[in-house]
Amino acid sequence: MACNHMFGAGEDLISPPNPNRYWRLDRADVAVFNRDKYDLMNDLEMLYGIANKLGDGNHIGMQAMFAANEMINLIRQGQESQAPAVAANFFSERTGSKAHQIYAMGHCHIDTAWLWPYDETIRKCARSFSAQLRLLEEYEDFTFVCSSAQQYAWVKQWYPGLFEEMKTAIANGRFIPVGGTWVENDGYVPSGESFIRQFFYGQRFFRQEFGVTCREFWLPDTFGYSAQIPQMIKHCGIDRFLTQKLSWNKVNKFPNHTFLWEGIDGTQVLTHFPPGDGYGMQNTADDFVNTQNNSLDKGRTNAAIVLFGNGDGGGGPTRTMIERLNRVKDTDGLPRVQMSSSNALFDRLDEDRDKLYKWVGELYLELHNGTYTSQAKIKAYNRKCEFLLREVELLMAIAYASAKVTEAQKTTDMATVDTAWQNVLLNQFHDVLPGSCIEFAAIDAWRIYEDVITSLNALRTAYHTRIIATGTARALYNPLPWEVKTVVFMRPDTLAPPTGANIQTVTLDATAFEDQTQGRFRVPNTFSAALVTLRPSGYTLLAPQAPSTAVTYQANSPGTGFGTYRNGIISLEVATTGRPYEKLFLNGKAIYNDYLGKNVEPAMFYIYDDIPDYWDAWDIADYHLETRRVPDFSNETAMTQISTGPIVGCYKWSANFGNGSSMVRYTIMRADSPMIEYYTIIDWKEDRKLLKVEFPMDILTREATYDIQYGFIARPTHINTSWDMAKYEVCGHKWVDVSQADKGVTIITDCKYGFHARDNVVQVSLLKSPKNPDGNCDMHKHFIYYAVLPHEGTFQEAEVIRRAYELNLLGSNNVPLLATNLTGATLPASWVTSTSTAVVVEAVKVCDAITRTIVVRLYESKGGSADTTVNLGFTITAVRECNGLEDPGDPVTRTGNSFQASFKPFQVRSFLVTF
Repeated sequence: MACNHMFGAGEDLISPPNPNRYWRLDRADVAVFNRDKYDLMNDLEMLYGIANKLGDGNHIGMQAMFAANEMINLIRQGQESQAPAVAANFFSERTGSKAHQIYAMGHCHIDTAWLWPYDETIRKCARSFSAQLRLLEEYEDFTFVCSSAQQYAWVKQWYPGLFEEMKTAIANGRFIPVGGTWVENDGYVPSGESFIRQFFYGQRFFRQEFGVTCREFWLPDTFGYSAQIPQMIKHCGIDRFLTQKLSWNKVNKFPNHTFLWEGIDGTQVLTHFPPGDGYGMQNTADDFVNTQNNSLDKGRTNAAIVLFGNGDGGGGPTRTMIERLNRVKDTDGLPRVQMSSSNALFDRLDEDRDKLYKWVGELYLELHNGTYTSQAKIKAYNRKCEFLLREVELLMAIAYASAKVTEAQKTTDMATVDTAWQNVLLNQFHDVLPGSCIEFAAIDAWRIYEDVITSLNALRTAYHTRIIATGTARALYNPLPWEVKTVVFMRPDTLAPPTGANIQTVTLDATAFEDQTQGRFRVPNTFSAALVTLRPSGYTLLAPQAPSTAVTYQANSPGTGFGTYRNGIISLEVATTGRPYEKLFLNGKAIYNDYLGKNVEPAMFYIYDDIPDYWDAWDIADYHLETRRVPDFSNETAMTQISTGPIVGCYKWSANFGNGSSMVRYTIMRADSPMIEYYTIIDWKEDRKLLKVEFPMDILTREATYDIQYGFIARPTHINTSWDMAKYEVCGHKWVDVSQADKGVTIITDCKYGFHARDNVVQVSLLKSPKNPDGNCDMHKHFIYYAVLPHEGTFQEAEVIRRAYELNLLGSNNVPLLATNLTGATLPASWVTSTSTAVVVEAVKVCDAITRTIVVRLYESKGGSADTTVNLGFTITAVRECNGLEDPGDPVTRTGNSFQASFKPFQVRSFLVTF
């Protein structure tokens, strides 16, 4: 029988699959299990392991070797039946009361997708879980822990009989759900709301199916950990965290295995790394002794975890692993070992809380920093879907609170949103969103995102109609909780393009961009532009305004180059040296300058060799920095004037480079905007290359500040220490800022996460081209939007955080023009707003379990204390605080349709608002 090798590892662990590789089954044997021989083999194996690990100089090690030798002599003399008693006598000699205590748990890490697609994971779950159920029947003290509600849900859907067996084992406390999340997600790239929803959907499933609420965040294998994780998990009722990946650090050894981890808001969670530095232990003597000896917290705590079982591809514990453990549960010379649960381990560690060290800030993995960039299309889809979900949930809450939708329709539509969220969360698995999966899995992810977009677009259209009806008037919708004055780009689909005063038609290209009709996720090739003022959290009739200062263009003298764009706030001087050379000014002050006297071209591209030691899609090696060079541009076009104002100024530049790659870049200035924007379309064909865009600035700074979930963190721009040096490629979300006391510059992106900041230069990693495990990774067209925002004062004073939301929700997208029969006076009022500019309304959604109630989630965004009044545009009857799982808490005093709330720096708070 021949079998085609359809997916999985290629010639080595991470090479792409070879579709032409076949296996042939030539022979199958049936064997009879001999229990006596099997037990004897395990006895000898463990004795040898103890002797080998403890060594010749250790009395107990020598006793183990002597016992094994005696057993071999008995076997040779034909007295095999007496040999087990020798082993049993050795293993029965108890350890002392001060022995290190190991809490051992069967574990089966199944990557939800990696070197296989999602469909294969479903089968892996069935095989692995059924095997564990049989072992639970065979060994009465065996315990098995398993995370990821999605995997349980798959078993329920496809293997209902197996799922019922699992439920029985869970009820008996032997098969133990852990982690509380939908999947074991990436630790850096998902938004704050995505993190909350991992727990919301994961814990909801565990509660509904098993009556279990997990108490720990379980994330043994991901590629770094945001500094906001402690608060996010605490907001979902969890204050315990388990991982181990920092044992992979390439430069600095992390100093603890058990410690208190403190996030940016001051929240602390009890954290444990298995001292054995793995999650797939085999229960050998080496594993137990290494766990004891490697602990970096000796004297502070005397307990640790051992997670045993085959993982990544599943399988889990075997009979042999359990037999090994059972022999040495309490054997002199070894740590004491007991089958246990996660709760028992953390309860024990909690007794030593006052003795533990504290680590403040992110847990940065000094490896796998290419995962902020690989599979760029997945990351772009993720960002856009997160914002689309935010928008649709707000619309549903508005309609529900204003009686524009029935209970039955609301329930049906919530199920659609639940499915969309679960699919987005699925793709946030720590080998999919980071881009370290095979092509089969990436294609699965794209299809899932496209289904999410289709279903949410249909909902969005339906809810706009329910709320504002339809008619001849034209309205715009602002999902942000503050007033926005901006130039919007509108490409009406079913409506006629708007015309009249203060409307400008802009055509970037005569040909429609690829997939531009998908949602409103992209600036289209042609659009109508108008400066408008949008009321917060609601609808505004289209009323184009004249800009305070029109965008103008002044050409340079003939023969000296291009020219200058101005809008009264900023000016952009563009010269030509074969490609654009730009200087940006804010109020006449230069922001771009030549860096350290070099002829550096601001906002220009640089190419690097990207050849990591091994982990191709995962890593960007530090030595790539030595290979910086300008791409070998060819067929460069002269700067082409697209628009000279008065609403939009824009020029186009294009070139080919490398291995057949090409790019087109549109530089855009909007009226009344402090930003210069770049819309870059790249057809990427490179092999193990890294493309960055670079911004040298006239700023003296020792730190760069990066947007993360519900807040921001600062990282050094120098390399004084090895810890500084190791952070040469770091993760940020919507923006990164470099500032001195009087001014600064912010780079805002709509789909990029990888950054490098040294001295006064910021680089954004746009694309990399790994060949393992996906040989075609990112070999397609990419649509990338980013902006430069110079500012006076601090970034908080310049409202950079708001500008980043605006670019992601409005600026980098087509803004839908909506038909309505309402007038300005009858349009709905603003729905949910905050009076403090520091307090952001991050999510408004229909409550899952309580009727006539919506959830409002807010956070303090500027790093200070803040008081705010939350105003609701509908009649409310009660307000209660809740956690991220929407469990009701204490009542909150309201005044009419408003309530007050105070925030500590970076604090996240959620409220149930009943109407």
